[in-house]
Amino acid sequence: MKTIGTIFRKELRRVLFDKKMLMALFVMPVVIMLIIYGIMGLMVQNMQEDIESHRAQVMVYRAPQSWQDYLGALDIKDSAEITYTEEKKEFEQAKEDIRSGDLDFLIEFPEGFMNQVSEYQTGDAIPQVKTFYNPSEDYSSSAKSIFYEYLENYRSTLLYQRLGNLDDIQVFTVDSDNAQNVIQDEDKAGGKMLGMILPYMICMLLFAGVMSLGTDAIAGEKERGTMATMLVAPVKRSHIVYGKLLALMVLAALSALVYGISMLLSFPTFVKAMNENGMEFHISVSQTVLMLLLIVSLVFVYVAIITVCAVFAKNMKEASSYVMPAYMVVIVTGMMTMFVSGDTPVTSYFIPLYGSTMALRNILTQEITNVQVLYAIAVNLVLGALLAGVVTKAFDNERVMY
Repeated sequence: MKTIGTIFRKELRRVLFDKKMLMALFVMPVVIMLIIYGIMGLMVQNMQEDIESHRAQVMVYRAPQSWQDYLGALDIKDSAEITYTEEKKEFEQAKEDIRSGDLDFLIEFPEGFMNQVSEYQTGDAIPQVKTFYNPSEDYSSSAKSIFYEYLENYRSTLLYQRLGNLDDIQVFTVDSDNAQNVIQDEDKAGGKMLGMILPYMICMLLFAGVMSLGTDAIAGEKERGTMATMLVAPVKRSHIVYGKLLALMVLAALSALVYGISMLLSFPTFVKAMNENGMEFHISVSQTVLMLLLIVSLVFVYVAIITVCAVFAKNMKEASSYVMPAYMVVIVTGMMTMFVSGDTPVTSYFIPLYGSTMALRNILTQEITNVQVLYAIAVNLVLGALLAGVVTKAFDNERVMY
């Protein structure tokens, strides 16, 4: 145990007394996360403000006078520029303008619209007003939602002129005075949104935080020749392995903690920019404990994976090439949490790496039991122990180490 403690302290000193390593592990993550989410939030806010301030370009083909009078009474000159035309050629050109984004919204009234409305008899064809927009253009989608509401109100106006009091034909209304129609667990709703991205970020940052450290601790020391000196010392090679693994786990956990705190501090700013009312996240003590235990077990697995890759490499460059496929697997399993729905089968928690990312997601959404979290943790510990055993065996192999 004394030897393990010596190796452990040596590895910590190697990193903690290196100013460049400290900057990379504990300062740059905070700066990077604040900048990323700050810029994203600012861009989303600017995009929303731009859409809201945009003056929609709208053309109406064969517009009846009653529609023109209706829009005139609304006084929407500041929010929309409306062009009226009776020419078929201009109408066809307007469709191409919609496609190119030069026009935001196009409305086509049928010929003789007002006569069809005023002379309507039961069984007659109902006149159809057609609209055209481009869903790939933000301005066009915004104009569509606004003018659909105008058209609905205009239809109600014409219906009132025909029938009088609309209450006589209104069988029922839907949520006309029901302001409390949303029933949800706010914590679960917030956790669901956070659960789409946080597990991916945690897994990616945990692995990235230990990747350079792990390769340098094994392959780097091989390349510099210090590993050979350590191997000829009168200590058990298994103690060298355990000391290095323990130090890497602590450093990786500290790095991930810094990333996590900076992300949690900056992420609500981004969410608030996307939602006018903002969204608060409340993580309970039990959730926090479960996440910490799961993260610690994940760190153990990641450290073991990276050291396995590094121990069979001759130098840092070769170790990095070995680690990269494992990094891709970690990224893909993290991204899977963004595209899943429904209940997670219990068997999923027994799948290495994937089970842990799903457990992280479901902890945030409160859709997991303590036992299921323990399943994922147990899988990580078993896998990490097996890989640590592989590293220990490799340290005993002279051909691998030299």
